[in-house]
Amino acid sequence: EGSMVNLDVTGPGSTLALCLMYLKTNEAEVAARLSIPDTQFAIDFVRPDFILLRVTARNLIMWDSILPTSQWIDDQLPPLLKNALD
Repeated sequence: EGSMVNLDVTGPGSTLALCLMYLKTNEAEVAARLSIPDTQFAIDFVRPDFILLRVTARNLIMWDSILPTSQWIDDQLPPLLKNALD
C-alpha cells in the first residue's frame, strides 16, 4: 500500500474509537461528523456496513436523543433512502 491509507481498514476502527471517546456525551458537532452521505453518487462509494457503523456511533454519542418509537427509527434514514422505500 505504500504511502496510501486503506480506508477499508482504518475507517471502522476510527469510527468506533470516536464513538467510544464521546459515548453518551451528546456532542452534536462530533455526531455530525458521522453523517450519512445524502446523494446517490456519494452513497455508492460507502460500504453498507460503514453506514450502519456510522449510524450506530452517531446515536451512541447522541444517547439522550434516542426514543423508543418507530418514527425515531424512520428518522435515521437519509431522505434519499426514505423516498426509495415509499
